[in-house]
Amino acid sequence: MENIDFTRIFATILKILSMSFDFDSLLEGINKKNIRAWEEFYAKYYSVLCSYVNGIIRDKDQAQDIVQEVLVAVWKSARQFPDMKELTSYLYRACYNNALIYLRNLQIRKGIERKIVLETEEEFSDEVFASTVRDELLRQLYNYIKELPEGAGEIMELSIQGLTGPEIAKKLGITIHTVKTQKSRSFKFLREKLKDSVLLFLL
Repeated sequence: MENIDFTRIFATILKILSMSFDFDSLLEGINKKNIRAWEEFYAKYYSVLCSYVNGIIRDKDQAQDIVQEVLVAVWKSARQFPDMKELTSYLYRACYNNALIYLRNLQIRKGIERKIVLETEEEFSDEVFASTVRDELLRQLYNYIKELPEGAGEIMELSIQGLTGPEIAKKLGITIHTVKTQKSRSFKFLREKLKDSVLLFLL
């Protein structure tokens, strides 16, 4: 993945996900502390946030605790979110900061003299935030590509790397019609898989 153009990857993701999302009613319910809205909110966010935090601290149980604490804090807070992007950004930032606090405390308990810089009183670094979100979205995308049939998955990976349809056909020894058909089917599959990803609000 290190040789892949990330701009091209996100252009591909946006092409796959060229659709609109209507979460206005969900957001309204979240702000009003509606139980049903929160159940749906929890279902959409909990597992992906746990995966995100676990990627930072490498401890599934602690990751679940951190996410629970963040969600409970949002529930207890009187804060109103104007849109889903701000809500999603807030959750990821809170989870990220709490994960770093956990790591710092863990290192202190282990007696390891290594500093972990926390920006608890400063504005969250946009560069770091963008990087962690990018990594998580890429992880999701590549996991779903692995679920595609072998030929289709290879076509999608070559497409993301920047190869054109004719170049892919020549490299794999197949017809351009096969490339187009497989890409169309793959887009449909990936669109369905990624359509509810909360990370899309941060693109």
